[in-house]
Amino acid sequence: MAARQKRHFRNERSARVLKPITNTNEKANVAGWKALVPVYNFVVWLKLVKRPWWWIFLLLIPTVGIYMLAILLVDLSNHFGKRSFRDHVIAVLGYFLFVPLIGFSKKIKFVGPKPHEKNKHIIKEWGEAAVFAIVAATLIRTFAFEAFTIPTSSMEKSLMVGDYLFVNKMRYGAKIPSTPLTFPFTHNSLPFTESTPSFLDWIELPYLRFPGWASIKNNDIVVFNFPEGDTVAGKYPNISYYQLVRGQGRDVIWNNPQIFGDILIRPVDKEDNYIKRCVAIPGDKMEIKNRQLFINGKEAYNPPNMQFSHCFNNSNLGDWNMKEFQEGIAKMNITDEVNYMNNPRLLKYDSAKDSIFAVPPTLKYQFAVAMHANQVDKFREKVGLTEVALDSAHLFDPETFPHDIKNFRWNRDNYGPLTIPKAGVKVDISLSNIALYRRIIDVYEENDFEIRDGKIFINGQVATSYTFKLDYYFMMGDNRHNSLDSRFWGFVPETHIVGSPSMIWLSIPKQGGGVRTERMISFVSPDGLSRSYLWYFAGIVAAIFAFNWFRNRHKREAAKKKS
Repeated sequence: MAARQKRHFRNERSARVLKPITNTNEKANVAGWKALVPVYNFVVWLKLVKRPWWWIFLLLIPTVGIYMLAILLVDLSNHFGKRSFRDHVIAVLGYFLFVPLIGFSKKIKFVGPKPHEKNKHIIKEWGEAAVFAIVAATLIRTFAFEAFTIPTSSMEKSLMVGDYLFVNKMRYGAKIPSTPLTFPFTHNSLPFTESTPSFLDWIELPYLRFPGWASIKNNDIVVFNFPEGDTVAGKYPNISYYQLVRGQGRDVIWNNPQIFGDILIRPVDKEDNYIKRCVAIPGDKMEIKNRQLFINGKEAYNPPNMQFSHCFNNSNLGDWNMKEFQEGIAKMNITDEVNYMNNPRLLKYDSAKDSIFAVPPTLKYQFAVAMHANQVDKFREKVGLTEVALDSAHLFDPETFPHDIKNFRWNRDNYGPLTIPKAGVKVDISLSNIALYRRIIDVYEENDFEIRDGKIFINGQVATSYTFKLDYYFMMGDNRHNSLDSRFWGFVPETHIVGSPSMIWLSIPKQGGGVRTERMISFVSPDGLSRSYLWYFAGIVAAIFAFNWFRNRHKREAAKKKS
């Protein structure tokens, strides 16, 4: 008997709590229980306010759903007679209180749609148009195409600084945004600020991707979220935080905000966008030998516009006029910047002494010019200098991934061998190779990782092997010596893939000099750009305008004759 009374009491209490919500429907002559059914309750509301039923799909889409819910709440507020701007703000910002308030208040009645206004206020008319434009643009930007600008020369010649692209997100499948609360048309920072976040991390959704019509293949050009971009030093947003830590030390970065700025944490979808060529896919074994890439033991595809930096001894220039030198470079169609530098910091291993030491510069001054192989001989002839060979096989660079100079003595031109992780594949792990997989296990696949007493612990258990949950890719820039790519920060998880570049719609050189019309309205493929369709496009637009002008003129003349 006592148990029955308790159940009755709980049922009565639940009914009192839910009554204001069910009353909202009952006031509009709709069964109250329908307000308690997730998703279906929104369908009922849409019917009440005379909106299309298919809006329910828009309501369920992250980011877009926020705008659509705001419109629905404003409509609902109007139908219950709450039509002031103040009422609309309360409805949108106080959603969880506003709906029960409607059902609880005896004064608020369902009055139906607002009488038709012949002269709608211009602010309201433009406001509604703006909201729907934002929704439509957000839908397109999130799930179909997004504008992207090439910021650096890592893909120079293939894709150049100042190229404005449309990125196709549907090809590999569009991702559901993990942070739906974001300011429209921004990526990770608010306009006119360096590091003020444009998003709120109150809601974070798990990784989910819609089906695409293609999978990433070797040599595809891919846009992705920068894997090391999860943490950023506010005053150095374009430099990898982890590179700063390796060079300066973590305590220096964190204890000097006046120099490095605040340390920002970014979710995957808010990490900076990078664009590179995918040279190796999951399961591939890759290796670079004297600049030549090998995939699964065979020479890999060399992109038509691939180029390397060739270093020369600047001290031999003598009376060479630097202005003429720069003009000569421009005439040779060398578009990347000339880098004046000392030898890069390379290391060498002395097997006899089992020690590592820095290699001193062989020349005091050098400059590096990025160019295609077929330009090198002409350039040598032009400047009369001897090229300096760098990155030989017996030297290694501590900046290359996985940053373990004891076990992986690689450099940008002699790298690997390395097998790309593939979902479902098990690998043996030990202290000698864990540098390759630590970030995968700890960050990308969200395990509790620890090295303690010379042993590897994963989720509290000693581990000697690991099975990958995700697929990974290895990305490189076509401008091989001026590209911050996988050789320096490692693998790209499938969760970070954004899409593929589809078309260049505008191209403006970094140094000015007009517009590169030969690159405009051209389509991107792994082998390079298609021909420019700019003038075909301009002709079609002109024809449409001409057709409309003549048609409207004909209508005006016909109207005059009738009058």
